[in-house]
Amino acid sequence: MSNKQAACLIVENIQYLEQAKKLLEGEITENLHNAVDTKIRDYIEGVDNQWSGVFNFYEENNTQFAPESWRAKDGTEFKHQYFYARYFLGCESDAIGGDGTEWWLSTFLKNDVDHMVFNFYPWIDNYLKCTKKDWKIFANEKNQIHPEIEQLGFKYNATEGAWYLIIEGIDPVVFIENYENDSLEDALAPIIDALNKLEKVHPFFNEIVQKAITKFGRIENEE
Repeated sequence: MSNKQAACLIVENIQYLEQAKKLLEGEITENLHNAVDTKIRDYIEGVDNQWSGVFNFYEENNTQFAPESWRAKDGTEFKHQYFYARYFLGCESDAIGGDGTEWWLSTFLKNDVDHMVFNFYPWIDNYLKCTKKDWKIFANEKNQIHPEIEQLGFKYNATEGAWYLIIEGIDPVVFIENYENDSLEDALAPIIDALNKLEKVHPFFNEIVQKAITKFGRIENEE
C-alpha cells in the first residue's frame, strides 16, 4: 500500500481513529497496566524474605521493587534512591536505545519493534566511594564471573553496567480473548515466566550488591 492510499484510508476513517486512540490510551491501557501491576505485586509478596516496591505503571510508568536487604536509607515509602539497587519494569528501547512503539500496548504485545523488560540497576549514590566508571568496571568483572546471569535470560548492558530481561510479548489473540472475558490477568503468562527467571537469577544479583557494598562502602543511613 502506498502512502497516498494509506492517507486516504486514514482520512476516511478519521473518526474511528479518534475513538480508537481515546479507548487505547484510556480504558485498555489502564486495565492492562493495572493487571500487570497486580500480577507483579502478588508475585513479589509470595517470594521469600521481605520486599518493597511501588506499582503504578499506568499513571507514572513506575513499577519498581527490591528486597529490604538492599535498603540503604530509612524511609516509609519505596523510593529507588533509598536502595543500593532495584528491579524495574521498562522497555528495551529505553534500556539500550533503538526504535520504540507508539503505545505501551504495542510493546506488551508480540511485535518486531520493541519489548517490555525487567531491569536490574544500581543506585550508585548510595555507595560511599563509587563513580560511574568504578561501577562499570565492577559490573563488567561480575558479568564475566557470573555467566549464569545471561544463561538465565538476562542481557548485559555494558554502557550502564546493568542487566535486563526481555519479556516475551503477549499473543494478541490471547489478549483479546481474555479482555472480552474480563480475565486479563490470565493473559499475562509471559510476565509470570519473566518473574520466575528473575527469581532464579536474584541470588547472583544479591551477591553483586553485597560485594559492591563491601568494595565501595556504605553511605551513612539517613532519611
